[in-house]
Amino acid sequence: MKLAHVGELTIAAHRGDSYHYYENTMTAFRAAEAAGADMIEFDVHMTKDGALVIMHDDTVYRTTDGGGRIADKTLDEIAALNAGDEEHPEKVPTFHEVMAWAAARRMMVNIEIKEYYSEENETRCIHCIEEVIACIEKHGMRERAIINSFDAWVLEYVYKKYGKQYMLHGFYPYDAMQHVTIDPAEYLYCACICGRIKKEKFDYLSERNIEPWVGASITQAAALERCIRYGAKLATVNNPGDAIEKLIALGRRPQ
Repeated sequence: MKLAHVGELTIAAHRGDSYHYYENTMTAFRAAEAAGADMIEFDVHMTKDGALVIMHDDTVYRTTDGGGRIADKTLDEIAALNAGDEEHPEKVPTFHEVMAWAAARRMMVNIEIKEYYSEENETRCIHCIEEVIACIEKHGMRERAIINSFDAWVLEYVYKKYGKQYMLHGFYPYDAMQHVTIDPAEYLYCACICGRIKKEKFDYLSERNIEPWVGASITQAAALERCIRYGAKLATVNNPGDAIEKLIALGRRPQ
């Protein structure tokens, strides 16, 4: 199973079009689609009552008008928050809402699971993973969904239970992840390269049939082209329209 890449470098919108709009909101996701993004990347947390919501941090302080931890709030309490501003109010989307929207548009998704493993959080972590997988299946998104985490425990759980039925996204060098107990090369579909862009990192992944991806720090046209030469298959960007324009100008993407 492989993603249907676009041109020489697939473009994923980091928390939607987070350059122009409030991150991880439906407005940002719709704007990413309008800008031509091939994929949206977003973060999943679980509420006190077991609902999955889209927010990067484990607290609501930075991105809403509220305070406190997501894990201490019910879905109704999260729904009452404003993730925009007074003039441009935004709701915190639910995971199911975003997945239904993406499924209807043939949009690819990169789902970063933010429930991390600990002995006291194991039950919540497993519930979150299983809810993510159930929603992927409900919407027929298996071939368009990436499951992503900085916690290798999450990825290893999926691999041990489901084999390679789902495309798993990690980070390289592997010490960017926690709880690594088996060689990630055994199960990763792709890995985002951390730190400086060096050809040997791309080569290491490619030699192990892991797709090299790059993150939101890559914004210059020359850097995008260099990553393509090194073997990058996807770039996650804050400003998808800008990245697509640069790739078209470089002749690296069809108009």
